[in-house]
Amino acid sequence: MSGGLPELTPEQSKRVVRAVGAVLAVLLLGAGLFWVLGAEQRAINAMEPGKRAAVFQQSFATFESLCGEYPGEALLSNCRRQARFLRRFPECDVACRSEVSRYSGEPTR
Repeated sequence: MSGGLPELTPEQSKRVVRAVGAVLAVLLLGAGLFWVLGAEQRAINAMEPGKRAAVFQQSFATFESLCGEYPGEALLSNCRRQARFLRRFPECDVACRSEVSRYSGEPTR
C-alpha cells in the first residue's frame, strides 16, 4: 500500500459512489431551482424599457385598484404576490415601495 488513500471494499466503494451521486443531485436541483426563481427577474430585465414601463404601470394600477384598501382575507395572497412582482421592476420607486410594503412584509424605511 502506498501513502495515498486506503483501499475500499466493494461495499464501501458503492457507498461512496451513492454519496457522491446524492450530493451531485442536490447541487443540480439547487442550481435548477435558483435558475427557475430568477426567470421572472431576467424576463423583466430583458424587456425594452418602454414596454417594461407600460407593463409596470398597468400592473401597478391593477394592484392599487385591488389592494389599495384592505382587500379582505380572500385576496390577501394575491396582493402579496402582486407586491413581490412589482418590487422587481426598476420603475418601482419610493412611493411604489411604500405601497407594496404593506403586503411584502418589508418595512417602508
